[in-house]
Amino acid sequence: MLLPTRRVLVVLNVVVFSCVVLACCSSKNDGQLRILLQKGIEHGYPGVAMLIQSGDGKTRSAAVGYSDLEHHTPLRTNDAFHMASINKTFTAVAILRLVDEGKLSLNDTLKVRLGEAAARIPYEDRITISQLLDHSSGIYATNNDMDYLTTVIGPKADPTRAWTPEEMIALADKDRSKPVGLPGEGHFYSDTNYILLGMIIERVSGRPYKEYVTKTVLEPLGMRSTYFYSDYLSKTAHPPVATVQGYLLETEELRSAIAVSPMFKPVPSDHRKEGQLLNTTLAAERTDAAAGLVTTLPDLLKYASALFRGKLLSAQTQKFLMAAGEGWEGQSGNKKRIWALQAVRKPYGILVYKEGDGPGGVNTLMAYCPATDEIFLGFTNSFGYFNEVDFLMDDVIGKLVSRE
Repeated sequence: MLLPTRRVLVVLNVVVFSCVVLACCSSKNDGQLRILLQKGIEHGYPGVAMLIQSGDGKTRSAAVGYSDLEHHTPLRTNDAFHMASINKTFTAVAILRLVDEGKLSLNDTLKVRLGEAAARIPYEDRITISQLLDHSSGIYATNNDMDYLTTVIGPKADPTRAWTPEEMIALADKDRSKPVGLPGEGHFYSDTNYILLGMIIERVSGRPYKEYVTKTVLEPLGMRSTYFYSDYLSKTAHPPVATVQGYLLETEELRSAIAVSPMFKPVPSDHRKEGQLLNTTLAAERTDAAAGLVTTLPDLLKYASALFRGKLLSAQTQKFLMAAGEGWEGQSGNKKRIWALQAVRKPYGILVYKEGDGPGGVNTLMAYCPATDEIFLGFTNSFGYFNEVDFLMDDVIGKLVSRE
């Protein structure tokens, strides 16, 4: 994931919301939702889609804009998209289920669980599974490493290249990259945490990561339109559901960080202000345990409902997963946490969510309001504006809530 400096450690986050008791938007119609989403098109996003489920199971959805600008293909609410870092929650669930089964402890260390495979990671004898889950390990963020990014979005971009977990964690080698913090002394977002967790799942379960997640989560939930993108990288492979086209907003700020590959061509007839290009991109991430899944909004709802409503984990591990949304009673002001999930306080309440984004041209949101038991799922097929998720939370969810 490449971001300008000010955003390097804050995107692709797993976030938890805990809404105050508000009568969240269960009585509005799809027309109002469409009107709110249309403002995203005015911001310049190619397309925006959202699906909402109330506590009684009623759903509504809307999509605006295009899934393919060049061919003027309208975006639909059941179109497939790269979920980006929402993927991390699947890895977290797999780990916590192994804890529930007594096969792991949250206090187990990297050294205990991976041995020599993690020997080059700084503080591998101190970093615990719980610290990997909540990004408090201090491990170097390989997702922002230039050697990696240049093969995703830069001059060496290769849409068919899938980095192995071993290749990724080698970027965090103690002789190559310094950790960003000490274990347990702060929360520093890093894909490396979840790549290591994926390796632990394989060691403990005795099954490949993708097979384990497919057999224990995707198939039981009936997620037939969700799949790992890395399984279909070759030109002759045909995924079960093709994704929407992603778009990358190339700005002077982005170019100052990395030279964008010329293989990503500007959208014909698209006119931006000077110094900006909207490029068609193929730079989807392929790190299976961190950001490799493709899904649809209806499929993702099957998962989000089970996840947030406590149907996938024991009460104890569910509490660990949702802990970031607790303990804010009596506090005021805007606050945000990055734990196993994240929490954010908005003017309209405390929301629970996981967001993702990537240079493959996507921004995604999976949000929950515990007080009203509502789920909000949405995405744009754009990357580079750096306000897409804020738009979904503030200008869509926030406006729906405030109009009650």
